This record gives sequence, structure tokens and C-alpha cells, in this order.
Amino acid sequence: MIFPRRGRSERVSFSLGERPAKKPEEPRPKQHGKSWSKNLDSNVEQLKRVFHLPDSSDVVIREVSCAYPKARVVIAFIEGLAHSDKVLMSVLQPLMLLSSIREHHESKTGDPVAQIKDALLASGQVEVKRTIDESVEAMVAGDTIVLIQGQDRALTVETKGWEHRTVQQAVSERIVRGPQQGFVEVLRVNTALLRSMIRSPDLVVENIEVGRRTKTQCAIVYMESIVNEKLTTEIRRRIGSLDVDAVLSSGKLEQLIETSHSLLPTIISTERPDRAAHFILEGAIAILVSGDPFALLAPVTIFAFLHSPEDHYVRWPYGNMLRLIRVLALLIAVLLPGTYIAITNYHPEMIPPVLLFSLAAAREMVPLPLPLEVMLMYFGFELIREAGIRIPSPFGPTIGIVGALLVGEAAVSASLVSPIMVIVIAITGVASFTIPNQEVGMLIRVATLIFIIVGSLLGLFGIVATMYAVFCRLFSLTSLGVPFFAPVAPKQPAAADILTVGPSWTMETRPVFLRPKDTRSQPGIARQWDIDSLQEEQERNSK
Repeated sequence: MIFPRRGRSERVSFSLGERPAKKPEEPRPKQHGKSWSKNLDSNVEQLKRVFHLPDSSDVVIREVSCAYPKARVVIAFIEGLAHSDKVLMSVLQPLMLLSSIREHHESKTGDPVAQIKDALLASGQVEVKRTIDESVEAMVAGDTIVLIQGQDRALTVETKGWEHRTVQQAVSERIVRGPQQGFVEVLRVNTALLRSMIRSPDLVVENIEVGRRTKTQCAIVYMESIVNEKLTTEIRRRIGSLDVDAVLSSGKLEQLIETSHSLLPTIISTERPDRAAHFILEGAIAILVSGDPFALLAPVTIFAFLHSPEDHYVRWPYGNMLRLIRVLALLIAVLLPGTYIAITNYHPEMIPPVLLFSLAAAREMVPLPLPLEVMLMYFGFELIREAGIRIPSPFGPTIGIVGALLVGEAAVSASLVSPIMVIVIAITGVASFTIPNQEVGMLIRVATLIFIIVGSLLGLFGIVATMYAVFCRLFSLTSLGVPFFAPVAPKQPAAADILTVGPSWTMETRPVFLRPKDTRSQPGIARQWDIDSLQEEQERNSK
């Protein structure tokens, strides 16, 4: 008998256990490109060719006269990406008005570039660029470049200021109690939200660029004193080795850096800064993508997809009840329609006689076979759900509810479906809405369809066999070297928050499977005022 190979390629090359991490690949050297010349007119012509002027109408190139140092100066920026007030206050006014009153300032080397940089440009970030490519990259990021006659270098001034959405409530992960802020499309706003929650110098925000053409800015956020170094090394290696034209969203980046390609993602996405901060403090890594209001969190386990931030903001018995409801809702949403078909068609002896007679009477006038009836109702419900999402928000929920009532009532009146089938599909749909993660919600819709087909063909045997295959697949998955079913398989000591929510004063350790540098999040007695009462109780017991 031939057995399959044990383990996975990912675990051989990378693991948080005793296996060493794969040596990171050497980063490819950047192509520096063509250097600036000392002829200002030649530099301007090259800049115009790069941006396809005069066809491009949003690129502004203007020549000004600088009094000291006396030289022709050309500034260039992209209208809409650069903030007009910043360009005026930080670049134009200093060069045109303040240069005449700064004649007494002299650079140590007499360099005009250094004089303009140190004495005139009123910006917190001014850099010297020697190549055209570096200057163009800064320009398309919203900066303003300054070219000086007789100098083969350019100055880039930070003037970013494009229009963006302000910080608002999270749309996809709404909760009743807890912070109501959500990530936005601006990278620096998102990193600031995380820093406002984790006010520690140990919070590291690493910038990395992805995409040959888009030059998308990404940020890797982690706690230096907590995270396992193998995780940061592996994340840098995977993102830094991507060779693609464009990465415009966190969804595409997630698929590019995942090892497994299963229906269930092994990297979780969240719109809430408080949830990202919670994972970071446990030893995970957050990945932010410019232009996308979602953060990627890794490594995670399957249980994280069933958790909600609100579990931590209510008392722990209520949090455990909410998690139990979500687990039951997951099972109902996936298995109920398929199990109903399997039992009714293949195992009617399992149904009590009174209920069996009731089902038979309800389906007496229905001309469609049971599997086709379930398929019809399932796709009808999915159509109503998608219509409610795409229709403008003031009318979407109303049309969804009214449409479901009218279609269900009309289908029963026309004897196309039985009343019990409307109840089964309605319970399935409501149960699927309780899952807080959107990607798991999409998986549930696919899994429900699979179990409907299997239940129609093979009955309960097919459902049990499919569940066995699904669990085998889940047990084999890893998330950045962490077993996806940890700490259940393999069995490991678990922190109080992985499976169930414990009292806040008892959650003393971080998840063992993440192998953090600091394994304890708080001392054995977090409530220091309990020490006196414990000592008094010990004294009473000793007497």
C-alpha cells in the first residue's frame, strides 16, 4: 500500500516549531534608472515625456525664480494627489518670497541644493533624489519635486493630500458595545488608528512596496517585544518576493501570500482597528494595504473566524453564549437543507410518524421532487439576498424582506413548494447571517449547496462522508506555519480566549501555538487589590 507523504511543503520550509525557517531570499536589486542631468531644460523635457505631457492634464510643471541662491527652479506635482495649500505654503512661497530674506544663510559646502533644502523648503520631509525613477515614484505618491538649474539632483517635498473618506463606523463588522471606528483607504490614517490604541514604542510599522506598475504601499504592523521573529521574516519574504503588475486590494494580496488554496481562507480580514490591535497584542501580524479599508491578520486559527470583537466587551458568560450560538448557526446553515433531503428521501424511519404524516400532507400537491424543490428555494433566497445588497441602502432591506415574503407566499399558494420548505430555507438564511466574517459567509453558501447535492445523491452516508473529508482537509491546513485547528489538533495548552471567553482577570497567557517572545500578557494576580484579601484569607486559615 502506498501512503501519501506526511506533512506539507510549507511546514518543511517554514514552521514556528523546531524546524528552522527557510533562509529568506536576497531582495532583487532595484533598477536605479536614468540620472538627472545638469541641464534644467533637458530635465523638464524628460519629465514631460515620462508623464506624456501635454496629454496628461493633471500634471503641473511650473518654473519660478529663486532670489537666493540665484537660480532657475522648476517645481512639478500632480494635481489632486498633492495638497494645493501644502504646495503653496511649503514650496512656492518659500522659493518666491522667503528666498530674498534668507541670503545670510550659507551652506557649509556652498551647495544650492543644500541651501534650498535647509533654509527654504518648509516641510517635515525633504529628500534628495538622484534618479528620475525615484523622483517620479515620489511624485505619483503625492509629493512635489524641485529641479534646480545646474544640479543633477532633485528635491522631493512631502505634500500628500488627496481626498479621502474620514474615519467612520465599520460597515461589515458592526457591534453594539465597543469602539465604533473603522479603517479607511488611507494607509497612514490606519496606522495612526492602531498607534492610538497601542501606545507603545514596541509597535513597529514596516513599509513595503508591491506591484511593478501600481507601486502599492503596504505596511506590516507587529509588536517587536511579542511577535515571533520567524513570522516577520516569512511575511517579508512572501510579500517582498511577489512579482506582479498590480496589487490594488487586500483581497488580492491575501491570495498571493497564502500557501493553501482552499475555499476557507487561512488569513482573516477585518475592518476594525480594535480587533487588529487585539491580534497584534497576542503575537500576530497585521498587514495594511493602501487604498483598502481592511487589514489582514495572520497567523490565525479556524476559531477566529467565529469570534466577534463584541465577545470581549460583554461579560464572559454572555460572550460564551454568543460563540455557542454562532457554532450552532454554522452547523444549521451548512447541514440543515441537505440533512432534510437525506432524511426525507432515504431515511423516513427516523422521522416520528406524526411529523412524517404532516410532511407528506404538506407535499401532497407539490409536483416537484424534493431536491429540485430545495434547489429552487435556495437559489430564490440567494437572488433576494444579492438584490438586497446591490439595491441602494434605504430600499435594500425593505425590498429584501418584502420580496422574500411575497415570493414565499406566492410559491406556497401555487403549490410549487411546501410550507415546511419555506421554513427550512428561512432558518438556513437567518443562521448564515449570524457569522461575523464575510468570507466565511460566502463559504457557507457554497458548502450548503454542496451538502444539498450530496444529501440528494447519497443520503446521510454522503453527508457524513463529506463532513469527514472536510475535517481532514481542515486538519491539514496551516496559517503561516500554525496548524489551522490549533489548539485542538494538535492538542496544546490554550489561552482563555481561543475557544471560550474567560474572565478578564484570568486571561494571563498568549496563544502557545504563536510561540511569542513574551508568553504572559498579565501576572498571575492581575487585580492587585485582591492580594490583601488573599493574605487575610491565608491568615484566617492558618489560625
